Amino acid sequence: MVERSRELTLLLHLHGMCPGHCKICPWHLPSPQKHIDPETISHFFEILRGRGYSFNDAFMLCPNPFNHPALDRVYRIVRDNCKNINILIPVNEILSLKLGVLSKYDRFLLLVDSFPKLYSRRHGILALESHGFDRIELIFPIIPKVNELEIREVLEFCRVRGLHLGFVQGASEGLSLPSLISKMKDVYIGEEHGFFVGCLSERTAFYKDFPFQIITPSYRESCNTIYLNNLRMVGRCPLSRDYHLVEEFEVLDLNDLECPNNPRELSFTPKVKLSLISPTGVEIDEMELRILDMVARSQSLRHIAESLKVSHTSIRKRIMNLQEKLSAKLIERNSHTGKIGLTKMGWKIVDEYRRLRRKYKGLSL
Repeated sequence: MVERSRELTLLLHLHGMCPGHCKICPWHLPSPQKHIDPETISHFFEILRGRGYSFNDAFMLCPNPFNHPALDRVYRIVRDNCKNINILIPVNEILSLKLGVLSKYDRFLLLVDSFPKLYSRRHGILALESHGFDRIELIFPIIPKVNELEIREVLEFCRVRGLHLGFVQGASEGLSLPSLISKMKDVYIGEEHGFFVGCLSERTAFYKDFPFQIITPSYRESCNTIYLNNLRMVGRCPLSRDYHLVEEFEVLDLNDLECPNNPRELSFTPKVKLSLISPTGVEIDEMELRILDMVARSQSLRHIAESLKVSHTSIRKRIMNLQEKLSAKLIERNSHTGKIGLTKMGWKIVDEYRRLRRKYKGLSL
């Protein structure tokens, strides 16, 4: 076992009251009705300092930590025990910051999930800078619905204003953030060079002459993060399932805390590949089933091609080949509206496909 560093990174959830305006949430939030009391935080620090640990970075996580009723006391306790304080809040709550409590050396991590939201809050970012806070970084989660145009808009916005920017890979099967961004014009991606929030892999990339960060999930054998939430529970990080009460840390070995990204600790979900076999032995694969299902939802072939990231011609060819193999017509065009739809045979296939998806709803498809 690799010995954990004696200098820790603290991740702190002060409460769980989230307005829910973000498209994705980086973690499973604790109970919204509870605020952690300052005495518990002091006791937490006393236990770990008594065992020879010190603290470098502290990350006060969203939901907005400024909604804590005793923020002044909490902030002083964290400031007295940690070298650096990082505050993560959604950009739409930037106007709620209590600047009189903070130090000019604190770093603000503004969580942004769309360019329109970022643009509408640009004056709040400028106001923060005008008060002398220049350690501002925008954190933009990348999910499948985010397209290259929106990524470029965010890059240009930050490049023109000289703002720090990090793209974070969202929790989505099959999404590779480095691969997605590397396909963009005028972008160069460097090597991994460090860790963000103590446990996420970080590498620098360049858009034209503008440096930004690519942040992806990773596993560190020597991870130095420790997480305290508003329920007085301690774990390795907010994604952990292994939690202990603060009092238990007087006898608990920190090296025994499980990491959710550890390949030895990962749980697996069965993945089902769906296909249908006709009475004549013709297999209808999952891509063909998805295409027919999208036709049933009144989508054009061009829209289907864009959604599946394939050419319009390939969609048409797949349907024609399938119809030929089945010796049956599956789609037809309405003579009045000009829109395509399913034939009776097409609907029979889609109904069976949807029945199977409902049956295996709890599994990954």
